[in-house]
Amino acid sequence: MKRALLIGCGDQRGSDIIRGCQEANYKVTNIGSSVSALPSVKNIKIEWNSLDLITLHKILKEIDHEVDFVFFNQNAATLSPTNFKHNNQKTIEIWGTVKSWTRSYWLSSQLPYFMIETLGSRLHSKSKIGWMLSSFIDINQNGVEEYPDYSGYKFTNYLIMKNFSKKYDCFGINPQFEKPDKIQPLIRDICSNNKDCNGSIF
Repeated sequence: MKRALLIGCGDQRGSDIIRGCQEANYKVTNIGSSVSALPSVKNIKIEWNSLDLITLHKILKEIDHEVDFVFFNQNAATLSPTNFKHNNQKTIEIWGTVKSWTRSYWLSSQLPYFMIETLGSRLHSKSKIGWMLSSFIDINQNGVEEYPDYSGYKFTNYLIMKNFSKKYDCFGINPQFEKPDKIQPLIRDICSNNKDCNGSIF
């Protein structure tokens, strides 16, 4: 049986990703702060606020089998329009924002790179790796500048995906939230080799 390693798929949209994997007969492990209630899912519960390199390294070293499918569905962001409207912010507030910003960058963009490199030989040339992206990877998208770190993370993930696609079957999803039912069959088709995904965005 093939195996899927999913990150941040304990919520409703994550359930669609899990079901897509299961329909393709993949055994699923989910790493996240939310535990999936779906049957036959192995959950590794973590706290995003305390997840660091060492903790994640130890979790990944416990995975002693090949991984055929990886999907990154986690999100973190700090900056919003209100961060640019303050006058005379207190030093402690500025420090708190920058600290949170640093953590969200790690969780959103550095974590996928770290995981792929740490899994190493447990991935193979036919392993499929996906990212939940956003329409904000387009600089011309309306509202893209309102959440600069989020938009930047998604674009960084897009570029990381394109680079890893030279080694693995990588893809990104630009979710249409008004059409959530599209994700489950898409994941199923990708896992079943019915859809090519060499650096594609769906």
